[in-house]
This record gives sequence, structure tokens and C-alpha cells, in this order.
Amino acid sequence: MTAKQSALPIDAGALFQAYVDLINSERETIWARHNALLVANSLIVGALAISPAALWQNEWAALSLLCAGLLISAVWLLITAHGWAVLRQHMDMAGSFAEENFPHWPNPFGKDAALRSGLWIHGLALTMVCVFILIYLGLGYVRLSLG
Repeated sequence: MTAKQSALPIDAGALFQAYVDLINSERETIWARHNALLVANSLIVGALAISPAALWQNEWAALSLLCAGLLISAVWLLITAHGWAVLRQHMDMAGSFAEENFPHWPNPFGKDAALRSGLWIHGLALTMVCVFILIYLGLGYVRLSLG
């Protein structure tokens, strides 16, 4: 048995399909988290907007909502950045595997293709998170400067 052979036969196509399934699963997970945290932040901003007078009169309620929103947004930023890094790692592994095992096929996970397809979407997702962070910081500044 040579170094390339193993005890179990490996079907390269099935292994590549496993990479593709893993990448698609990670991508779906990223967007599910993104959507859930977008809803959570929208509810907090909505609560602040619906009854601003009553909420702003109670200093602790307003600051609690602002802090909760800021905390959720910070966690959202970290989760999003980490999720995209993991997705990128899986895409790099799949791209290397495809180059090695299927050199004559187009490589959807090659360095150029993967970079072009995900970079701007990643930037937009992070921009959305930063917008919420700026909203909470701005509202907190207004609340503290008026209070």
C-alpha cells in the first residue's frame, strides 16, 4: 500500500460534495444569525422610537435598552466576523481540494472567485451592524447629555 492509498477508498466527488454542503450550511447559518440579530435590534430601536417621552423620562429603562442594544450589536459584529472567517476557511479548503483533484474543472472556490463573490456582501453585513452600533451610541450620547 503506497502513501496515497488508504484503508478506505475515498470518492473525491463525494468528498467535494461534503465540502460544498458544509459551505452552504455555514452560509445559511451566517444569514440566519444575521436575520435574528437584525430583528432583535429593530425591536429595541422600535421600542425606543414608539414611546420616547415615557422611556426617556425613566433613565434606567432607557439606558438599559441602549446598553442591551449595544451589547447585542457588539456580539453581532463578533459573530458575523467569525462566521465569515470560518466560511472563508472552508472555501479555501474546498478550493485547494478542487485544484488538486479536479484540475480540469472550473473551481467555484478558487481564490479569485471566492474573493469576488463574498467580499462586498461581507462588507455590507458589517456595515449594517455598525449602523446599529452608531444608532445606540448616538442615542446614548443624547440621553446622557440631556439627562
